[in-house]
Amino acid sequence: MALSDSWLKSNNGKVRDKVEVITDRDALSVRISPKGKIVFQYRYRFNGKAKRIDVGTYPLMSLKDARILVQKYKIELDQSKDPLQLKLKREDDYVKQPTVKEICDIWFNTIGVNKVACKDDYRAFEIHVYPRIGKRICDEVSLQEWSELLFTITTNAKTVAVKILGNLKMIMRWGCIHGKLNNQPIQHLKAADLNVKKVKRSRYLSEQEVFWVVHASLRNNAMSPKNKAIIIMLLFFGCRVSELRLAKKSDFDFQENIWYIPPENHKMGDKTNKPIIRPIIPQVVPFLKYVFSLSPDSCEYAFPNLKGKKYTRLEKGFQTTIPVHVNNSIKKIFDVGIDQWSTHDLRRTMRTHISELAPPHICEIMLGHGLPAVWGTYDLHEYLSDQAQAYEKWFYKLCAILDNHERFDIKGCISSDSSNPFLSSHNATALMP
Repeated sequence: MALSDSWLKSNNGKVRDKVEVITDRDALSVRISPKGKIVFQYRYRFNGKAKRIDVGTYPLMSLKDARILVQKYKIELDQSKDPLQLKLKREDDYVKQPTVKEICDIWFNTIGVNKVACKDDYRAFEIHVYPRIGKRICDEVSLQEWSELLFTITTNAKTVAVKILGNLKMIMRWGCIHGKLNNQPIQHLKAADLNVKKVKRSRYLSEQEVFWVVHASLRNNAMSPKNKAIIIMLLFFGCRVSELRLAKKSDFDFQENIWYIPPENHKMGDKTNKPIIRPIIPQVVPFLKYVFSLSPDSCEYAFPNLKGKKYTRLEKGFQTTIPVHVNNSIKKIFDVGIDQWSTHDLRRTMRTHISELAPPHICEIMLGHGLPAVWGTYDLHEYLSDQAQAYEKWFYKLCAILDNHERFDIKGCISSDSSNPFLSSHNATALMP
């Protein structure tokens, strides 16, 4: 008799006295155990010997899929090939298919290892991806399942979900190119599909706010000298927080007057494989040497974290509470409140204020950005002298802002002859806190 879905459904799990075999068509049959387990089977003869293959188990395999697979076996047989070899190859290929964790681990240990944020990105997978679907065969995870997982992550960590999505796209594309994966279902999935809208920040500090932030920082006894120095560095050099976090004292060459940021220490390094080279103007040398003196010569990091008696590298995210403490000091000293800002906004502040001091391409190079399109492809000049001139102009502009007590010190609580001058325009040790 020909099998049907309704017959299989009604007999699945139905207890019986003995094993039963029910034939379908094209040599397909089902074997039903006494406990009602249904297994599709294909019977054939090869080289004069009768053979039998277990095709699949109902309901994990449907009747339609079983019939389609039997047709493939019949084609193999017609070509004088043993269908059993095709079955063994399929099973072997399945065993070799990587799980989500396996393919991600391979990528992070080979291609992704050069990413600046490799450790943080991998940790996100350990927390959010591996516990849920890490053991699943990657090719078997559907778009809907990926989407559901990413939506779950978005609930509590939108930016993490977007980063995971970006890495997954690269992992699957790489896996398909190298024959480790067959599908990349999320290649067209975007952050907007996860209801995550990227909002461009436009926050930067006005001259008045720069005055308040710097002076309040210096007079906050609860802030460490290292954090005060970091605010100055971010505001003056317009660098990224990560560039300071990973900076070593040896990266600052006072003979050549340059600050060398290796590719592995800046955001675009994994793409460009080029360092960022910034000039060090004479006016900031005393400040930098002061910063280095805050830790012993045996400490290699320029801005280390002191735990007990041990100096270690700063951990990512250390800077998030700095603006809160500074704003509290501003409220206490100047009796004013300012809008929220982040340490990264100091980078935008520097870039905005130097726009009137240097050409746009010099300003972009100072931030470590690449020149656009063909310009960036063919113009590899570092413009160190032009950068140095711009930094010097920016130095004296900061001096003018921070020395202008008459304009910005609304309560008259900080005198211009303070015993703790900062960015004084009158001497070369201006940045010494």
